[in-house]
Amino acid sequence: MQKEMQNKLTRLLYELNALDKGTINLVDLAAEVGVTVRTLQRDMNEIESAEFPLWNPKPGSYAFIEGFSLERMKLSSEEASILVLMSDMATTLGGNFGRSFSLLKKRLLTSPQHNPFFIKMESGEMYQDTVITRTLEKCVRTREWVTVCYQGGKMACYPVRPLKLMWAEGFWYLLALTDDDKLLKFRLEKITSATELKKSFKYNKNIEKILRESTNIWFEQERPIEVSLEVSAQCAKYFKRKVYFPLQKLEKELEDGRIVLSCKAAKEEEILPTILHWLPHIKVLEPASLHSRVKEVLNDYLRSLK
Repeated sequence: MQKEMQNKLTRLLYELNALDKGTINLVDLAAEVGVTVRTLQRDMNEIESAEFPLWNPKPGSYAFIEGFSLERMKLSSEEASILVLMSDMATTLGGNFGRSFSLLKKRLLTSPQHNPFFIKMESGEMYQDTVITRTLEKCVRTREWVTVCYQGGKMACYPVRPLKLMWAEGFWYLLALTDDDKLLKFRLEKITSATELKKSFKYNKNIEKILRESTNIWFEQERPIEVSLEVSAQCAKYFKRKVYFPLQKLEKELEDGRIVLSCKAAKEEEILPTILHWLPHIKVLEPASLHSRVKEVLNDYLRSLK
């Protein structure tokens, strides 16, 4: 059975390579492969059933439809042959497995220009699989203390309770608590070593709530700054549909279309960049210190232009 499967896989690989080069003739190909035309016809049916777009330019001949190629689909011949073989197996299994595999095939074989969806993700640093990250992953999973040495302004080492490996604003961070419950965020690429301490800790479930409420990396365990903002009528619709600030709440809708929002921040840096991004369509009503901070940033910018 295993040898038969290997032979079929090798044959499919040869056939898909031939199709990727152009039109094939079953009689000629049968002589090359050493099987009957009937066997090749069954293979063509399986290739077509696996969602590969075949057509018959003339009797006894097959080709991929114009514009289709394995290279354009970013699919190797080996991957394509395995896909055909698994497709045939999935059909015999039926049920949810068959349907799930059918959806998977469609995703793999849809070319980028024919895909109806495009999602723009924020670019940033790649996650590195290293001795350090593997140690951190293990300690997060097993809830074990770890000593992290970090190269920031200066080298420092911290015994911490690792909570999450977090991707935010294009960078990877280790989110951790110190022994006095101070929340720290370490950029992964600046961690020079991570040593297990073989000491377990109780997980702080409150961190899940904190992360859900966060909008960037500047979050903390407490948000003591209560903020009131006014948004112009032109941009009010965006703030009604999307949360831009932590614990954002619509407080009032004015007759001219303006809205008043409230939110809570751990520090001004958590919301200041977003406020600046939406100027001149947003105004700080409270607190006065934040209102002054925005004016100060704008005045500094205007002075720099002189």
